[in-house]
Amino acid sequence: MALAEDCERQRIATVAVTQLPSHFQMAIRHIGEMRFVRPALGFHPLAVAGNEGELSLFLSLLPDVQFVGEVGLDSSREGASTRTEQLRIFRAIAAELAGKRKLITLHSRGAEEVVADVLHQSGVTECIFHWFSGGTKALKAVIEKGHFFSINTAMVTTQKGRSLLSLVPRDRILTETDGPYVKIGGRPAKPSDVKNVLSGIADVWGTSDENVEAQVAENFTQLCQSLGIPRIGP
Repeated sequence: MALAEDCERQRIATVAVTQLPSHFQMAIRHIGEMRFVRPALGFHPLAVAGNEGELSLFLSLLPDVQFVGEVGLDSSREGASTRTEQLRIFRAIAAELAGKRKLITLHSRGAEEVVADVLHQSGVTECIFHWFSGGTKALKAVIEKGHFFSINTAMVTTQKGRSLLSLVPRDRILTETDGPYVKIGGRPAKPSDVKNVLSGIADVWGTSDENVEAQVAENFTQLCQSLGIPRIGP
């Protein structure tokens, strides 16, 4: 709650993703009326175990939300035991998203091409791949399908992340902090730390932080307009 209030005070436009639809319901109760923070309806693939029954809640809440995330697949060692359940749930979610105008944030670790294929089969476009960590082939496939990428500090400080960033069209780039999972100076990243992401992107692009900020703001505005979603803020 304190972090959301800080975003409101600093007027930082923030999409706050959730791991389960029941968590989204709690977020709506506490921060649903804020102007600069928007809770997103999520069903994180690593939260599937023991929570399969929340799919019906997710689907019942979906018609009334504009922001969705995180949803997707995780094929890392951590998600190996629930891959079948993850895919079943993600396919059901993608089918319901077909033809809907939602801003969608995706988890795709180790399953980037599968996530893109499921979306394509369901006719879901203009999603945001958060913390993309796949290879060049998968990256190009996602770009070709018209999706966006949100960049965090972990991505701009590794050789692989910077290399992938250099291949993404500049009008497909957005920013994220992914706190509390990403750490900055030993503490969880928070939305105000996005300035570090802007600096990292500027270094890769060979331009100023101000130019990157303007580009990212334009990208987000254009995406929201394309989806028919009102801008965050006043």
